[in-house]
Amino acid sequence: MSAEATRTLDFEVIIVGGRPAGASLAARLGARGVRVLVIDKADLRSQPAVPSCPVIYPAAMRLLDEIGLDEAAYAAVSERCAVLEINFHPHFKATIEVPSMFGRDYVYGLDRALFDHVLWTHLERFPSVTTRRGFAFVDLVRDAGGEVIGIEGQEGDGPKETIRARCVVGADGRFSLVARRAGAKVIADHPEHASTVYFSDWVGVDASTATGRPTQIYATGRGTNVMFFPLRDGRICVATHMRADRVDVGGDAEAFYDGVLQRYPWVQERLGGGHRVGPFLGMKRIANRYMEAGGPGWILIGDALHHKDPVDGQGIYDALIEAKILDEEVAPFVAGERSFAPTLDAYRRRVDAATRPMFKATLDRLKRELYEEPPTLVIKTLIRWMLTDPEYQSRFVRFLGRDLAPETWLTPALMRACAARGVVRDVRRLWA
Repeated sequence: MSAEATRTLDFEVIIVGGRPAGASLAARLGARGVRVLVIDKADLRSQPAVPSCPVIYPAAMRLLDEIGLDEAAYAAVSERCAVLEINFHPHFKATIEVPSMFGRDYVYGLDRALFDHVLWTHLERFPSVTTRRGFAFVDLVRDAGGEVIGIEGQEGDGPKETIRARCVVGADGRFSLVARRAGAKVIADHPEHASTVYFSDWVGVDASTATGRPTQIYATGRGTNVMFFPLRDGRICVATHMRADRVDVGGDAEAFYDGVLQRYPWVQERLGGGHRVGPFLGMKRIANRYMEAGGPGWILIGDALHHKDPVDGQGIYDALIEAKILDEEVAPFVAGERSFAPTLDAYRRRVDAATRPMFKATLDRLKRELYEEPPTLVIKTLIRWMLTDPEYQSRFVRFLGRDLAPETWLTPALMRACAARGVVRDVRRLWA
């Protein structure tokens, strides 16, 4: 880039989207003194428009530590949870304690609207970062050679503005307008085991157990799970997670959601006299795919780059780790020490290494837990033996928390050991 072009730049980096991916990237670049503009069409006090598992694990908290975000800031708008319950009613229930990972033995149930706002306001501490909420991205601005050199945006009904930068980052979610305007290609797509998710917050639900207010999963083994995520102020996020080929909303998704909850007496008993509050959200046939990582002058991050089913609660971690990688790779480009092409290539390779194993693990879980329907005898034996086995429980949560590699946490040896220990426990119980 010529010296003249550099002098006419408004910013060095423009980030479209101010939720976890965009905000954490801006914080990292801001700590380096990079001149960054972050825009978002929302006011950042709203829920994301697409399903998001409202859970954050210790690995993600560690990445928030790195950007200087005080845990107390998001703990104040979240519900601390140290126990997970999986209930295969009426066959068995497994109570799983969160093991220590990265210095924490708990997770948080998040109100995403409040959590995202905490991240957004955190950017105020970085003098080189400019934020504009309520400012919508309209299009990419290109030079004569087709390289992206900025954006066109608009605040409300105001006039369109052209803002220039050395590169534009699309952090605007799985329906990224930046990706569409850039012509980003789908490079991997796996629709064969898609799910449909609907969820809403409830109040008046007694979610207390002997272990406090645990995250609860009611599993049927027949293509439907109902999940209860404790949130602040006594609210519970209640989600239905179903294999997509069995969902027919008939034009009324809310009625379908209510019908699924009414289908299971044990879920109705849990809901008690509670009622729905706040927005009703969801998505049919959730895509599991990777997009092209970028092109001349533009890069994608977070759900704009790759997205998958929310069953594992990995969305926030993926956004934060991709932000860390992109910060490290784009810094030498901004400093003029490296051109854009090798920057993009290094980012693409590192993100693939950091996210692809969990992506595959998520696809395997969707197939196994929604599309494969084990006989009742298997649920009562092998599945029960595993989910109630202390070693399996610890490894399972550590896998979700990124403390164990996704490709190695579940081994045939572990499954054999769980089965052997389960048989011994059953024999002792019968003998007693």
